[in-house]
Amino acid sequence: MKVKGCIAFVLLAVSVYSETNRVPRFSFPRWGPSIKAGSVYDFETDMDGGGSFDVNRYFIEAGIARMWSFDRMIAVSAGFGQDDYQFNNLGTQPWNNIDAYRLGLFARWRLDENWVLFAGPSVRSYSETGTSVGDALTGSFFGGASYRFGDRLTLGPGFVAAGQIEERTQYFPVLLVNWNITERLSLETGGGFAATAGPGLSLIYNLSDRWKAGLSGRYEKKRFRINGEEIRAPNGVGEDRSAPLTGSLTYFFYPAGYVSGIIGYNLYGKLSADDADGNSVYERYYDPTPIVGFIASFRF
Repeated sequence: MKVKGCIAFVLLAVSVYSETNRVPRFSFPRWGPSIKAGSVYDFETDMDGGGSFDVNRYFIEAGIARMWSFDRMIAVSAGFGQDDYQFNNLGTQPWNNIDAYRLGLFARWRLDENWVLFAGPSVRSYSETGTSVGDALTGSFFGGASYRFGDRLTLGPGFVAAGQIEERTQYFPVLLVNWNITERLSLETGGGFAATAGPGLSLIYNLSDRWKAGLSGRYEKKRFRINGEEIRAPNGVGEDRSAPLTGSLTYFFYPAGYVSGIIGYNLYGKLSADDADGNSVYERYYDPTPIVGFIASFRF
């Protein structure tokens, strides 16, 4: 395996899933601009049939939120990211850099002491550098509600409608969880690094008021438009499926944001591609591989 330096950025974000039933001990300005960014590196891994590859994934996102209170807010964000694939010892390369553009809206609104509503529509384009951004546009929507069952448990139903390039929109349910198992340990529904097919689960341990350690698991599926000339699939669709398990150590700059280091392992991986008619032209499984990264978030 070979190691590359991770690209690190500074970021500001509005929390979407976690902290749904914990009101902070500070006040926010009514209008709050934000910037958020980070990078995650997947170490080089071997593929069945020969060859190997590694990926450096990074993103940066800016937004602004209108907050009436912590539990009543609306936020708009726009971001750009790239998955830089480096293939080695292959006669033909399925794709190179994959660019991601995203525009999203998120709203969180407390109805009373127990109920909170969530909604988050977004539009994104995920495509190889040099292809048409418009040919890769998809939409998605996350919605749900949570109910506070006392001081330790918040649960609620949610659902995701995720548009897919050249596939039907996927619909699947989500269980929103914020369970304070002990004074320091909690189980939470959490978001992914950048663009994912839905939230995963995170086990969080509060080391102190400012330090948190976490363990997160999820299944990810990314589809993107590719040039496809080398694999005889012009204007085709590539796909990367994975199942990362990651640990994190996070420091919070209340109320300004946080910085977080990530280390983990991708337990499963598969690369594939279809031509413009939907016929499979490329399929490779790849070995489990380590992951390292850095994410930061700051609010102004």
